[in-house]
Amino acid sequence: MNRALPRPRQYWDDHASRFKNWSLAEAYEFRPPYPDETYRILLSLLGGSRGRVLDVGCGPGKIARSLVNHVAGVDAVDFSRAMIQVGKSLTNGDHPNLRWIAGRVEEVPLYPPYHMVTAGTSIHWMEWDIVFPRFKEVLAADGYVAIIAGDRPIGSPWRDAELALVRKYSTNQHYKEIDLIQELANRGHIHPIGDKRTIPVCFSQPIADYVESFHSRESMSKEHMGAENARAFDTELSHILAAFADDKGVLSFPLQTSVSWGRPLA
Repeated sequence: MNRALPRPRQYWDDHASRFKNWSLAEAYEFRPPYPDETYRILLSLLGGSRGRVLDVGCGPGKIARSLVNHVAGVDAVDFSRAMIQVGKSLTNGDHPNLRWIAGRVEEVPLYPPYHMVTAGTSIHWMEWDIVFPRFKEVLAADGYVAIIAGDRPIGSPWRDAELALVRKYSTNQHYKEIDLIQELANRGHIHPIGDKRTIPVCFSQPIADYVESFHSRESMSKEHMGAENARAFDTELSHILAAFADDKGVLSFPLQTSVSWGRPLA
């Protein structure tokens, strides 16, 4: 699920530009990881080829850095130089088979052929009329576009209180849930072929890290919330979570991701 899309281009440019902020890029490392099964699903889509992958809207390269040891190479594209610089400092960020490309995927030079295009929900920030024809051009004939979603707890007992607090402090009050894959299909950008959810796995994280992860969202960036609101949000959410943490202040919760794949349409 993701935000609704029919808004002026300037709206998306203004909000997407927040990912260039250093505070937001640095907070990304506190987002919970995708379960390992996520990458097994992606590799199974490559089959025996284990060919080259294009990871778009890569951020600090969570997907790219996890795949690069198992494929011929990964090109990781993001328009935020802050995200790329953070990614380069993390595990596999300097891998010789990982090429970082700074810029909008709508415009940057690409180096096909690719056997798979991967994207997180960052896909919703892109100009679909441009990027999906590009994906079709650079993909091998049997290649897929794979979209990965889900780095938040599932079924957490604090979810309702957390959502209410996020709505209170969010700097983007135009939030609306949609089925992203269905929206792409309805608009003629992708022919869906399959989807799979990972088996839920337990993940543990200190409250402070969990709270900080929210500031990696464009709607919760510290620069746009302001220092006073950011501190108030952190304090209120930490208070909510304290009732569910262990005596060391550590939360444990299940994680599950979905991987949806299909063929891009021109």
